[in-house]
Amino acid sequence: MTESQSALNSRYIIDGKDMDATPGQILSAICDGASPAGDDGYQDIIDESADPLPGNGVFEPSKANEYAALTANAARNSFHLSYCGSLSRLAVARALLEAIFREGSFKLGDLRPDAAWCWDEEPVGGMAAFYESVSCACEYLDNLGVRLRSYKYGAGAVNRLDISCNSVAASSAADALFEENPFGSQDAHIGPELRCPDKALRGKGDWLLYIPFDTCNYRLGGSLLSQVTSQDGGKSPDLADADYFIDCYEVVRELIEDGIAIAGRPVADGGLMTAVVKFLGGKALKADVASLMRASGEDDAVKLLFGEIPGVLLQIKDSDFDYVDAELLLQDVAYYPLGQFSGEDGPLENDTSGQTALKRILLSLMDNATEGED
Repeated sequence: MTESQSALNSRYIIDGKDMDATPGQILSAICDGASPAGDDGYQDIIDESADPLPGNGVFEPSKANEYAALTANAARNSFHLSYCGSLSRLAVARALLEAIFREGSFKLGDLRPDAAWCWDEEPVGGMAAFYESVSCACEYLDNLGVRLRSYKYGAGAVNRLDISCNSVAASSAADALFEENPFGSQDAHIGPELRCPDKALRGKGDWLLYIPFDTCNYRLGGSLLSQVTSQDGGKSPDLADADYFIDCYEVVRELIEDGIAIAGRPVADGGLMTAVVKFLGGKALKADVASLMRASGEDDAVKLLFGEIPGVLLQIKDSDFDYVDAELLLQDVAYYPLGQFSGEDGPLENDTSGQTALKRILLSLMDNATEGED
């Protein structure tokens, strides 16, 4: 990756329209650290937005197990130009959700992520997409009440935004902190270790809960599933409900700090099914996905399973279910019980018949989807 300050500090003209601010100015407005370069002496960058994709991909529910096997072993290689805005919001959400499981004492507003863009400057539409990426990521961070610690940019062969959360805001007096950061806390700190494991435990009767952190529709545009199948998924999820994300983050973080969540994992790249496969790690679970479909109002199984709406999976004790239910309802946070763990050593004994945890979930989904609603 070659550092290039011109992309940050040039004036942009996109689709014939002058942009109000440079990417560097947009980033500096939500960053606690110093800007990496000045704003003068660069030529204007003139570009046009990439055309939207037609959305002609065909995804078959009967192949959901094949899709999950692919997404669980894949990583996003590059942002498609048509989805840079939505994928940048997802990158922000993913970093914040990874941090929610970390050791320490902090709230969402305490976090100070570091952001790094690597971008292909050559194709038509590339720099317009970079501008959209910066604008969408910064707008989302600002709406969430989160500021950056640092940012950087470099030219490369792919389009990527990498965000990590290893720092929190510097401590300050409580009154000053409240004025500057109403979503933060005094003496916040974050540790390098996870507060709870990111793999499910073998607890008989434990519940697996799914909590999406946005209220938007499930869509496949720009998804990891689209990448691994080389198909266009159409429109992407419209992550825009920052207030709801904040409410979800607050209550889930409390469950984690209080030890109620005994294991957990973010839901982001690859969607719900990809996270479930990674989380189970060989533990037996018979999940009620049909109820999730009815409750969410989504009748497309593939969209529900692989649409990349940020959220979390939590494993809780059966004895804590009523408490968690009351806490989430009190905060108007929607959650979905996916099922209870059997306490078995998991699908190892079922491998000969193919009845892995993944396949049982998908078979349950397919059976209920064909039967329709009660």
